[in-house]
Amino acid sequence: MNSNSLSLIYQHYLEKTPFRKQNEHTYMMLPEAGNGHIYRVTTYSGIEIVYSHIQYHEPYPTNFASRGQMIELQFALSGQRHVNIAGLDYTLPSGRGALIFLQDFKARFHPPVNEQYQSFALGIPVSLFNYAASQLAARRQVAIEFNQILKGAAFHHFGFELDHRSIVMIEHLIKDLKSVHRSPLLMEAAALEILNRFMIQLFDLTPMPGGLSKEDVRKLHMARQILESSMIDPPSLIALSQKVGLNDFKLKKGFKACFGTTVFEYLRQIRLDYAMKLLRSQESNVTEAAMAVGYSNVSAFSEQFFREYGVKPSSLKKVF
Repeated sequence: MNSNSLSLIYQHYLEKTPFRKQNEHTYMMLPEAGNGHIYRVTTYSGIEIVYSHIQYHEPYPTNFASRGQMIELQFALSGQRHVNIAGLDYTLPSGRGALIFLQDFKARFHPPVNEQYQSFALGIPVSLFNYAASQLAARRQVAIEFNQILKGAAFHHFGFELDHRSIVMIEHLIKDLKSVHRSPLLMEAAALEILNRFMIQLFDLTPMPGGLSKEDVRKLHMARQILESSMIDPPSLIALSQKVGLNDFKLKKGFKACFGTTVFEYLRQIRLDYAMKLLRSQESNVTEAAMAVGYSNVSAFSEQFFREYGVKPSSLKKVF
C-alpha cells in the first residue's frame, strides 16, 4: 500500500466521525457530540501525525471499515478508548502505547463519555515500516515484515509503557502540530526517531555486544530509561548499577557498547536536547531551561550548550 492510501484511510475516518474540518490541519468536534479538536499533519514520506483532545457528551459509537493496510503507533495520554476490531476487544489505557497492524478490517469505536480523552498517533506507511525493519533487523539477522506479523489476520498489536523520553518527544510534536509555524520536515524527523525507538524496543533489535546476555541488554535499557526519567536529579553510577542489577563495570562497558556513548555523556545529551526544545518553544528563558534539565550553574550550561550546538542559548531565544 502506498502512503497516499494511508492518507485516504485517515481522511475517510475523520469524515465519518462527528467532526467538521476547520482548516487543512484541524478538525473540530460538532457541539451536539462534544467538544475538542483533532490536529493532523501528513509528512513528505507519508507519515500521519495525529493528536486528539476531545470529550464526548453522550455515547457515540462509531463504525469504520477499510480494505487497506495500515500501521499505527498509538499513545494514550489521558482517558481510554475501547474498540472492537475484527471481533476482538481492544483497549489502550492511559499511560500506555501500542504498535498496531491492520488490514481489511472492521472496527467499532466506543469513546469515553464526559471524560477528557487525549491520544497521539503516528500512522506509518507499510512500505516505510518494511524498509526500516529490514535495515534494523539486518543487525540481528532476523526478518520482520508487515505480512509476517499479521499472517493473514486483520489485527495484531504490541503494547508498551510510556517512558519519560518518549513523552517529552510527543509533547513537543503536539506543540508543533498546533503551531502555525510548524516545520513538517522537523516533525517528520522527530516522528522517525520515535518509530525507530519503539521498533528497537518492541522487536529486540539492539545489537548484542560480546560478553552481554539478553538479560544484560534489558537491564541496560532500564538504566537508560531511569536516566531519562530522572535527568534533573540522576542517580550516581553506583546507585544506577544497583537499581538495574548490574555491576558498575558491566554497566559502563555495556552502555557504551549498546548505545554508542557513556552513561554520563548520554545524560548530558538528553539534558541539552530537552533544553534546546524548551528554548525553541519559547517556554523558558536560559536560566529556567538550565534549571529544568538539572543544571545549577547557568554558565556551565551555556558553555556545554554552545559546545554541542555551536550557538549560545541566549542567541537561540532571540532567533525563535
